[in-house]
Amino acid sequence: MQLSNPFRRQTFQWRRICEWSVVALLVLSILWRGGKSLDVTWILTTVAAVVTIISHTVDRRTGNREVPVLLWSAVMGFIILTFISFLLSTTGNYGLDEVLRTGALSLILLWIIRVASDADEGDKYIVRLIRIFCITVIVACGIGILVYVFQPVNRFVGTFFDFRFHTDYWPNAWAQFLLLTWPLVLYWVLRDFRFSTKDLRSCTELLVRSGIVGLVLACLFLSFSRGGFLVFLVQLGIWGFIVYRKTRPQFPTRNIVPVTIAISAIAIACFVSINAVRSSLYEVQQVGEKVTLSAAEGSSSVTERFGFWSQSINLASQKPLFGWGPYSFRFIQPQLQSSVLATSDHPHNVILKLLVERGILATILFVMVIGLVMYRATVQLLSDRIEVGSLKFSLRTLIYLGLAGVMLHNMIDFNLQFVGITLPFWILLGVLMTYLDIESLRNVPKVLARWVEMFVAVVLLVVVFYEGSYLVISSMGRSAEARKDPFTAIEWYDKADGEYFTRDLHLSRAKIYVQESKYAEAQAALDEYFAVNKEDFRAWKRQGDVALLAGEKQRALESYKRAFERGQFNDLSVLHGLIETYLALDLKEEIEKNRPMIDALLNKFADAIERNTHHIALSPNAEELIAICNMLARMYPRDAPRYQVMAAKADHKAQFERSRILSRPPGFLW
Repeated sequence: MQLSNPFRRQTFQWRRICEWSVVALLVLSILWRGGKSLDVTWILTTVAAVVTIISHTVDRRTGNREVPVLLWSAVMGFIILTFISFLLSTTGNYGLDEVLRTGALSLILLWIIRVASDADEGDKYIVRLIRIFCITVIVACGIGILVYVFQPVNRFVGTFFDFRFHTDYWPNAWAQFLLLTWPLVLYWVLRDFRFSTKDLRSCTELLVRSGIVGLVLACLFLSFSRGGFLVFLVQLGIWGFIVYRKTRPQFPTRNIVPVTIAISAIAIACFVSINAVRSSLYEVQQVGEKVTLSAAEGSSSVTERFGFWSQSINLASQKPLFGWGPYSFRFIQPQLQSSVLATSDHPHNVILKLLVERGILATILFVMVIGLVMYRATVQLLSDRIEVGSLKFSLRTLIYLGLAGVMLHNMIDFNLQFVGITLPFWILLGVLMTYLDIESLRNVPKVLARWVEMFVAVVLLVVVFYEGSYLVISSMGRSAEARKDPFTAIEWYDKADGEYFTRDLHLSRAKIYVQESKYAEAQAALDEYFAVNKEDFRAWKRQGDVALLAGEKQRALESYKRAFERGQFNDLSVLHGLIETYLALDLKEEIEKNRPMIDALLNKFADAIERNTHHIALSPNAEELIAICNMLARMYPRDAPRYQVMAAKADHKAQFERSRILSRPPGFLW
């Protein structure tokens, strides 16, 4: 009689808990706002830390091979340098979420490499993971179709949206997500399919299977992402080159052509059909407008990227070692800004983002981690003896295409802040690593890996639980503030006094105190903000408002000047406050001296409002332009007609755009 080992059974259960926790996290991150919200980052960090601790304690038998020492060292170095960059950050009230994601995703990468290398269970888990992943992609496409048809958003966003805010739709992120996933959907749908022109059943099955892939590709095209479409073409080119290089004269034309025709026809049919249904409710964006750069965003999305890239190099040269700090770009870039609202949370390039925010050392290690896997994959895909038709070759090739697509798209549009993209990216990178014959590589010592990774996991857990409680408290304050209940909001904000990841909490406190005419308390809140972030022009502008109301005119002037240096192209209320302060100090000669600069700035804003660049006509900048023009018209009667015409045009455009939005049919889902 054979007795079962209860300890082994318990270990097996813990392993299953870890595996299914990662699967559940993957599904959640895709279906819940694309994983953009902070709650998903906190869940990701918790899962990654717990899975790491379990795999190094209860389930030490996970995997048959360790992680290569060079890859492991690069990953750990990247975590350490990210943490150092955050400690030295010039914008320390932001960026903690990026630190947590970096640590959590690194642990997930190391864990999946060990799990996938398990000869007994690894292959089964990866197959199950890919199957659930592909099903989730199809569900996300279905949700996206409903949103695209029944909501007033003119680009397909899948599940990458936040229904609470009418501006939070992320079509480019959705396009990047599908660049990663369509190769896997193709593999999952066609992995065991053999096509025959002589078999009617085979032809029917081809249409059904191709229909799934065609629908996914249609959802990619409906995002109207120019960059996404270009990267998709590059993916096809890379795939064709690999297959042709491996087959030469035996290129499988007979197998490829029918599938390609079927998928292409269905993708086009889905694209046209979905747009036809939407057109009965809302306006449909024209493909020609996107191609000719005559859509709503015009050519600004292209020209601004070149500006971001050159500004990033400038900023990176100022702090080359550890950068300005995670998520600092949105605060430091405006000082180099030269166009109205030409600002962003990131420089639209993953390498430049890391270079500016975390420094050159962290950037090199990031490139090493990605490059080690992708380089070995490139070499082996072109020289491996595995037959082209084998499932192993197909899977590793398609994973390679998906990863390459994400990296290429991140060269022109950074979207790795979405857990729904970055989590499957790092998981698939680890899976691909285990398919590349890593037995010949030197592995990291198990004892070292165990204690270092457990230390990282424990630190992440401590931060998650400590800051998580404050996130809940501060969110209650923000909810109260949104309900126009300032007294309750202040009570909650005071309870969040120990929060490290404060974001705009102190700015909110200052705003409420100003409304209650408590200027000393407002200044104290701003001082707390400046203690961790002196780069945000909004804080300097708020301090100018507080000082002007408190009668501290000179302090107000200094604050408005600093705000103007950092945010003159984003908020005209800064210029308005600066002019009012000059008048309060009876410094009309300063206004006269700066009139050429003031007029040039007003002309830029007037032109942006006329073009409705970045929907500026819907913002308070239109009212600020009108107020400043009226003020200058009274000060300079000879130029009054010019200012009055400028104000009238801005007012007309703002009224037109706002009436157009109000007259738009409402959403049918929310």
